[in-house]
Amino acid sequence: MRKPVIHDQDGHADDLVATLLLALYPAVDLRAVVVNSGDCIPQVSAAVLAALLDRLGKGAVPVAWQHHALPHPFPLTWQRESLNYLRAFPEAERYYPDAAGTRLLTEAILAAGEPVTLLVTGPCTNLAAALRAAPEIARHLERVVLMAGGLEAGGNVAGEQDHDGSAEWNLYCDPSAAAYCLQAGLTLDFVSLDVTNFVPMNARFVETLRSRGGACRLAAELLAGVEQQNYFFWDTLAALLTCEPDFLPRGSRTLTVRTDPPAEGRLEKTASGIPAQVFEPDADVENLGARVEARVVEILSAL
Repeated sequence: MRKPVIHDQDGHADDLVATLLLALYPAVDLRAVVVNSGDCIPQVSAAVLAALLDRLGKGAVPVAWQHHALPHPFPLTWQRESLNYLRAFPEAERYYPDAAGTRLLTEAILAAGEPVTLLVTGPCTNLAAALRAAPEIARHLERVVLMAGGLEAGGNVAGEQDHDGSAEWNLYCDPSAAAYCLQAGLTLDFVSLDVTNFVPMNARFVETLRSRGGACRLAAELLAGVEQQNYFFWDTLAALLTCEPDFLPRGSRTLTVRTDPPAEGRLEKTASGIPAQVFEPDADVENLGARVEARVVEILSAL
C-alpha cells in the first residue's frame, strides 16, 4: 500500500529533484506539491515543476505556489536561479499553477482520508500559515520531515547583517514560523546539516544523471552548474529519508529554534525543548555520499 506524501518546498533545483524522487518512488502516493517563498520565484518554479510532473506522467498531482513575506529572504540572486529552470524547460510557460498554496496544503491533508507524511524543504512559513488557519491538520499528519537546522555542524548562513552565522537558511528565513511549528504537537524528523554536510553534490554526479536519460536527465538539467556552488544533497536526501527512514539512524533530541538576534534561526538542544528525531550519519559515513548517489540514481531510473 502506497503512503500519502505531500511536499512543501521552496523551489530551488534540489527541491525540484526531491519532488521527482517522491513522484517516482513506488511506495509513495504523492498527493500535492506546494512551492512557497524561499529560494526561488515561486510561480516560476511551480510552473516548471508542473511541466516536469506532466512529462513523467504525473500531471494529475496538484501543484500550487504561495507568496509569503519572509523576515530574512534568501538572496535575490539565488531566487532568480529559478529562471534558469524555465529556460531549460520553456514549455513550463504553458502551465499556470494556482497561487493558493497554503489552501492546497490544508485541503490535501484533510482530504487524504488517512495519516499523511509531509516533507518540508524550505522555510516553515507555509506550514505555520496552514496550522494557524486550520489547527486540526496537525492530527492528520503522521510524520513531518524537515530539512532544517544544524546542531554540532552549526549553520550555513554567512554574511547576513546582525547575525552570528549559527543558523541554517531554512530556519533563518522565518524563525518564528519554525518555532511555531515545533510547538504544534507534530511528530518531527529533522534532516540537518549534521548529515547533509557529509553528502556534497558535484559535477560528476550530474554527469551520471545526464548519461542515464529519462527522469535522471531532467534532474541533471535542473542541477546544471552545481559544480560552481557549494552544493549538497540537502532536499534530495530529505526526500530519500522520507521514503526510506531506515536508510540512516535517528537519535532523539529535545529542540528549540532561537528567535532572538544575533542567533535567529539557530536550532539548539535544550532540556525544555520539543521532542524530535534527528537523522545521524551511520558507521559507514565515508561512503555515505556514494550510497546516496547510487540510491537516488536508482530511484530516478525506475521510470
